[in-house]
Amino acid sequence: MESTQNYVVFFGCLVDTPALDQLRIEPRGVLGVDRRTGRIIGRDAHSGVDSAVEYVRAWTGDASVASEDVEKVRLSGGQFLLPGLIDTHTHAPQSTFMGLGHDLPLMDWLETYTFKYESRFSDAQWARSMYRAAVSRVVRNGVTFAAYYGTIHLDATCVLADVIRDIGQRAYVGKVCMDANSPDYYVQTTASTLDDTREFVARIQADDDDRRGAGALPLVKPIITPRFVPTCSAACLQGLGDLARTHDLPVQSHLCENPAEVEFAKSCFPGSSSYAAIYNKHGLLKPGSIMAHCVHMSDEDVDLVSTTGSGVSHCPNSNFALTSGIADVRRFIARGIPVGLGTDVGGGYSPSIIDAMRMAAAANRALLAMKRDRGDALEGRDAVPLEFSEVLFLATLGGARVMRMHDLLGSLDPGKLFDAVVVDLDVHHSPVPAASATPAVGEHAEGSADAWRLRIEQFVFLADDRNISRVYVDGKLIHTLV
Repeated sequence: MESTQNYVVFFGCLVDTPALDQLRIEPRGVLGVDRRTGRIIGRDAHSGVDSAVEYVRAWTGDASVASEDVEKVRLSGGQFLLPGLIDTHTHAPQSTFMGLGHDLPLMDWLETYTFKYESRFSDAQWARSMYRAAVSRVVRNGVTFAAYYGTIHLDATCVLADVIRDIGQRAYVGKVCMDANSPDYYVQTTASTLDDTREFVARIQADDDDRRGAGALPLVKPIITPRFVPTCSAACLQGLGDLARTHDLPVQSHLCENPAEVEFAKSCFPGSSSYAAIYNKHGLLKPGSIMAHCVHMSDEDVDLVSTTGSGVSHCPNSNFALTSGIADVRRFIARGIPVGLGTDVGGGYSPSIIDAMRMAAAANRALLAMKRDRGDALEGRDAVPLEFSEVLFLATLGGARVMRMHDLLGSLDPGKLFDAVVVDLDVHHSPVPAASATPAVGEHAEGSADAWRLRIEQFVFLADDRNISRVYVDGKLIHTLV
């Protein structure tokens, strides 16, 4: 049970990535949180003072804070505090067929599994039980903030938002819009999909106001969600673009995932010069737009994503599993495009952003090898594999940039919201070897930044949900490893 004290102060190793090229490790750090606001109130190197209340008084300037109002948490030698992981692209209903159909290309997989099993979510009661299991699994993997796709069903997608709030996770939630090129049993008219989306936005905003108070930062926010260009008419896309603009809402969709999908999309809008141009024409590319995959991008596609301030959700597990291809992350970074990581469950077979980190590293290395073997000139950062600290950035502050929440999330800086995880590398049956069993770690002073750097690299490449000891969102403990 979570403490009722107003403040909590952590003593131990603090790890975050304030920039793509910066891994910040504070082996003996102190970090304080005000549970009432959910914000970090201060961080320091441990000065030798073990009094948690003295730190809180110094950070707040309030000498009246009582010791009994401050919880002290001392991390063990194998534990560190990390910003919460961010999943910028996942499909909550697709957890019901996760791990199936990975011998199929994208369009066949959609016909065989996706539309068929998403249609079952017309039953809101069944949806509630499925969504509770799905979201709980995501949280266990250390994801504090996720961009979820629901289904075309208004009530079931409202249920998804309700389940997320009950569990305490932060999320964008979208009612999927489809009014063209879809099965008869899983499609809406243009009018109904737009009307339901308006109603969805109104309900989610009203529900969050009821729970947290008008004007408070919402824990769950609606996101405009055209499934992708082939399943949306021009009228649908325009209506959704107008809604996004009117209500200042983020947008999520798929872009250039698979060659057949790209050609299909362009055939639906034959006057368009590129896939991205279709979204842009209808007002769906803007700061806060999350475009998933972006594997087969023309120069114009990249230009439009860059100039509109849109972000990319890199989903390497799914791109491998459905034989879609490899997104060129360095290309996007060079253009200043925000890039985060997505699991894309169920196109991806793992709900873990830790898995997405190592898959992103593997995808980048495979792409480098392909470029090398075909004789491409590789210069500067293009010639360097993504480092473990860089994929850790993509999983945290990079994801926050894609979600347009980087001023509030993604690092352990004072003033930011405390969405964080306690990682335990020494948990029983840990997939990460003990420091004593890793001679390279033993070559450095115990508990030093150099030793921690190696252990964090092992976390990226070896860890799983067993290593996620505690999960905090908005300053509140929402999961603890039993």
